[in-house]
Order: sequence, then structure tokens, then C-alpha cells
Amino acid sequence: MNSWIEKAYSRLLIDNHITEDDPSFMTRFDPEQYVAMVRTAGVEAAMVYATCHNGNCYYPTKVGHMHANLRGRDIFGEVISGLRREGIVPVAYYTTVYHNQSAKDHPEWRVTGAQGQQHGGRYWWSCPNSDAYTAFTLAQIAEIVAYDIEGIFVDMTFWPLVCVCPNCRAKYLAETGRAIPTKIRWDDPEWVAFQRFRERSMGRFTQTITDSIRAIRDVTVTHQTSTIMHGWRPGYTLAIADACDYTSGDFYGGKVQHILGTKVLAGASKRLPFEFMTSRCVNLRDHTSMKAEAELECEAACTLASGGAFFFIDAINPDGTLEPAVYQRLGAVSNRLAPFTRAVKRHRPVLHADTALYFSPESFVDSRQDAEIMTPSGNIPAVEELTGLSMALTRAHRPFRVVTPRTADFGGLRTLFLGNVRYLSDAEIERLRGFVASGGVLIATGLASLQDMDGVRRPDFGLADVFGVSYTGRQAGRFHYLSACGRREYVASHASGPLVEATTARVLAYINEPLFDPDAERYASIHSNPPGVDTPFAGLTRNRFGKGSCVYLAPPLLSLQQDAQQSFAARLFAEFAPGTVVLGTNAPPAVEVTVLRSTTARSWFLGLMNYQRDLPNVPVHGLRVTVSLPEEGLPVAVRRISDGAPAEWHAEGTGLSVDLPVLRTLEMIEFLFG
Repeated sequence: MNSWIEKAYSRLLIDNHITEDDPSFMTRFDPEQYVAMVRTAGVEAAMVYATCHNGNCYYPTKVGHMHANLRGRDIFGEVISGLRREGIVPVAYYTTVYHNQSAKDHPEWRVTGAQGQQHGGRYWWSCPNSDAYTAFTLAQIAEIVAYDIEGIFVDMTFWPLVCVCPNCRAKYLAETGRAIPTKIRWDDPEWVAFQRFRERSMGRFTQTITDSIRAIRDVTVTHQTSTIMHGWRPGYTLAIADACDYTSGDFYGGKVQHILGTKVLAGASKRLPFEFMTSRCVNLRDHTSMKAEAELECEAACTLASGGAFFFIDAINPDGTLEPAVYQRLGAVSNRLAPFTRAVKRHRPVLHADTALYFSPESFVDSRQDAEIMTPSGNIPAVEELTGLSMALTRAHRPFRVVTPRTADFGGLRTLFLGNVRYLSDAEIERLRGFVASGGVLIATGLASLQDMDGVRRPDFGLADVFGVSYTGRQAGRFHYLSACGRREYVASHASGPLVEATTARVLAYINEPLFDPDAERYASIHSNPPGVDTPFAGLTRNRFGKGSCVYLAPPLLSLQQDAQQSFAARLFAEFAPGTVVLGTNAPPAVEVTVLRSTTARSWFLGLMNYQRDLPNVPVHGLRVTVSLPEEGLPVAVRRISDGAPAEWHAEGTGLSVDLPVLRTLEMIEFLFG
């Protein structure tokens, strides 16, 4: 199996989606400048465009359309050869679905929405359920993997909208005997069945591509993974991750999304490292506004702190030239992070944590939605809740990781968060029940386990005995509160949640609702909806189950991501599921703490990532962190990765306490055991 990914933790892509709409476009392309800029950026691997969203190929293709302004020149092949000469790993880029040439030339291949839409602005789409389009895709990719590349990244393997084209209609009818439903209703098995078809279709498409490449030669294959956090519309399924050697995706949501996204990619990836992409511009729509050097450094460092490969994205100028200043800036960042990159490459570490988030893309739906198929909303409550929880864990310096239904081993986990994962199989339910019975702590919210994977609603929560509550079938109002028992303390929720009654659980807080409907003419306060009266329905409970326990939270208040809700989450974890990895620290909330285990030596790494709202970072002085590592005895050496110098440390109870004089952006402390 090709192993280049384990040797290259710094990577680069130069976007090239240039049209033929002006005769000067791509006429000044210089492969020597291209390779020189990659070298200046200081990276170990580079992804090179073979085909872009326009459908233009940058090599002589026999099955597609070559960029006319190249006049037959194979610039893809020239760059691949140039990278090889410089010892830089060459990886090919290919785009599917968002492929203008195929969609424009073949109307019968097009994705088609319920209102007849077949493109969005400049982007035209071809449907993966078109067998002819799939054959075309495989033929183009076969041309590309014939080049001397080490891997290929297949982009845009997701649905741009809900497709109801003749190909989808025919295949859905053949598979299920049904017509495509017209209403989006997440409690209706008819709609859920179609959503599962959409997921299966994209999973099959990606696996077909991977299998076709495997039949040609041994190169790594990965497909776009960023949509793993984008909700139900793209149709992401873990079957796509199964078709990847490693996960890879580009994200633009800043620090909060970056911290969660790295854990998600790590948890879903078959092989490590995962690859986390960030644009050197503020986003892909802006061609010139380069991020500050401090921001680029934070983004790359954040990925390394979770054991991933950082990946920069630039974009070529229309005439085919590149901007040297961009690569000088990227090179400066790569150079400062070089000690950490070398250490991570040498040890190929994995995240270590006693806390995990259960990640199930099939549950990333909007239960508030009851809409026509052509007007779906963009809300993703379950993702918003996971994001809020990851923020709270980060602020509390609690290392966490992500597990999925594919995760083979829950070993080392003490606490598992099941955030509104409403669709669970019977096998998943039994595994989660066993986790709690054997001593784990489950923190569950909302409608978790109410439906099976086909959307069929169970008589009660599938984990009702573990939760210690029963679902009444009713929902709280849009505005409601968690009212702590015996205290005048309220935590707000701005989205509906289930009304439940305690069976065996101890009630810690009840649901409190305003006196009046928030949309009615009568109200308590003209601007807000203050707490009214406590209902008899449990909002927060704790239930003993076997050797473990379950904390159940009915309202989705963590989605709000404000300080009150963040503080509530921190108190909840501290009281009912205290951490056992980081025993104490004086680090400010802006500092993320990760712990990594080497897979090549008996070493552990403490990652300290200073990532502040306003950059460049203000250095943190006099930092102390105490960690507990699952190793016998004391380390034989403790050193800073930044400069290789010994770190100040001492044993403190069951932990190891490290002092760091100053933290600017990233520091990693290695604990080497004999």
C-alpha cells in the first residue's frame, strides 16, 4: 500500500479553475515557476489540477475537453515531472459532479432539482446516478492515474441539491418500488428511505471510482470529506470515508470549526494522517485578500496539534502566473512549524482522550423542517450542538476525540456524548448500552435513539432504559428554559426539544416555558420571552445503569453557543463526568490542550495551541499543565519540540506537571518513556 501520506505532513494545492473565455488565459503558465513556488512554500506534497470545475483538462485528453489555450501542451504532466525532480510528492486533482463541460454537453446527465434547476450560477452539475456520466468519469480518471503520481483527490463527491432527474427516479423506483417523495419530513420513513438512497448513491459512486483506480495502479485515493459536517443535503455518508485511504477536506469556519473538524476527520479516517485544507485567502471567492501570516500559522498549527497534515490552498492567476509573495509567506509559516512537522511525521501520533463525541452524519437533519422538496432549509441542529460542546470542552481544556459507528474500539473512553443522534441501528443501541453498563458515562440529548436507520419511529427512545426517561411524543415550545431544581437558575434554549418524563432517572432540572406563546399577541415582555412556570417535564436527569450512568438533556441548548450555555456544559461535565487526562492547568480558554500517543515509539505528546480571537496571539506566560498518561513509571526525558530543550516538569500525585515559560502559538511537549 502506498505510504507517502505518512511521510508528508505539509501539503499544498494551487486551485486552477480558469476558463477559456479570454484568449490570454493560461498562456503564461510556467511549470518551472510552479514547481519553484511549491518549493518556496516549504511543503512536502503538492496537489496538481488535472481537470477543473469547468471540465477543462490540463493534459491531452481523449475523452474530455482540453483547455483550448494550452494548444495541446501537457502542463499537468510537466508539473508532475518537475515535482518528482524536486523530491516533492505529486498528487492529482480531479473534479466530479461539478463538471461544467459534461453537464453542458450532455443534458441527459444533469442533476435536476424539483423546480427544474440544473445549475447554480456558474456551476453545472452531472448526476452520479447517470451510468453514462459515471463511465465518462472513470475514463477520464484512468487517463490521469496513468501519470507518475502518488495519489489522487476526487473533489465534489456530494449532492448540490435534491436531485430528481430521470436517472435518479428510475434507480429509486428499481431499488424500492417507490416514487420520490415530495415532502421533507424527518419522522416519515418514506422521506428517510429516499435520503438513504441519496446516501447510498453517493457512496456507490465514490467506491466505484476508488475500485476503478485500484484496478489500474497502487496510488492513494481520497474523496472530498468537508461535507461530513454540512448536514443532510450533500448526502454524506461514512461509506464515502470507506472509499478513502484517508480523509481530506477544506473548511472555512474559523477556529471553532477547525478544532472540531480536525477531530472529525481523524475519527472518520481509515489511515492517518488526515488532511485538513485551508485557503490562504479568506475564502475561495476572494482571489487576492491573503490571510495574515499569524492566521495561516494558527490554522496549520491547529492541525498538527491534532496529529494531522496541514494543507494550504492558493489559486492561480488567469494568465497562469503565481504570486511569489504568497509562497514566501507560506514558506515562512512552514519554516516556523518545521520542528513540529518533523516530530509529528516521525511519530505519526493518534489522539488520546477519555471523552468522545459520537458522530453520525445520517442524523444531521433539521427536525423543525416540514418543507417541500425544492425548499430545504440550511439548519443543522445536531452539528450546531456538537460545535457548542466542542467549544465548551476546548475552553475547559478537556481533550476529546470523535468516534463513529465504524469505530472499532471504544477503549480508554469514559465519557461519550450522543448529541441528538435520532437515527441509530439496533446494533449501535446495544453497543452504547454495553458502554454504559460496563462503567461509561453517556451524555445524551434531544431525540437520540428515537428512530431506526430507516426512519421508523420506535415506541420510545431505543435507549429509554439507559436514559431513565420516556418520551411523551410532545415538544417544548420554541423558547424554553432549563430550570434547576431548588434554585432560581435558568438556562435558555431557542429551539424546540422533546418533553420527557422521568422513569428511573433523578430529575436535576425541569422544562420551564414562557406564559405565552412567543408568536402570540399576548406576552410578558415586548423584546424577550422570560421564564414562566416550571412544567412537570424533565429537562436534565441522571440515571444509574449497570456500572455506569447516563445524563440526559432534553433541550438543544448547547446549539446556542453563548457563554451561559458554555458555562452550563462545563459544569455538567465537571460534576457528572470529570476528565482524567488533563488534571489541571492555568491556561486561558483560548489555549486548546491535546494529548497524542506516538505509534512509532514509547512517547506521548502534550499539545498546547494558543489560538486567540484577535491575531497575532498575545503570548501566554507561566503556563502549567498537569496530565495523566497511561504509562507505568516516570518518563526518562521530557522535552520541548520547538527547540529540543528539556522542559521543566515534576510528578504531582498521579500526574505529570509541566511548566512552560511562554506559549506563542504552538508548543508540543514530548514525554519519552524507557
